[in-house]
Amino acid sequence: MKALHRIVGVLMVVGGCAGAIACAWALVDPSIMAAPTPLGAFEPPSPRWRAALGLVVSIGLVLFGSGRLRHRELP
Repeated sequence: MKALHRIVGVLMVVGGCAGAIACAWALVDPSIMAAPTPLGAFEPPSPRWRAALGLVVSIGLVLFGSGRLRHRELP
């Protein structure tokens, strides 16, 4: 079970790093994140806002996968 936990943690860190790199690139060059077509009365957020949200989520994924955001183990 610990091996599975470690594998999932490594995958979360790798995926979070890849997402953080992609979102940081999208913050610099927002044209890589094309805005989707609006479905209703609401307009989608700008590509920079979506990239910023993706960057925050990716950093959270890296921190959780590395064990820095987990709660302490109960006795």
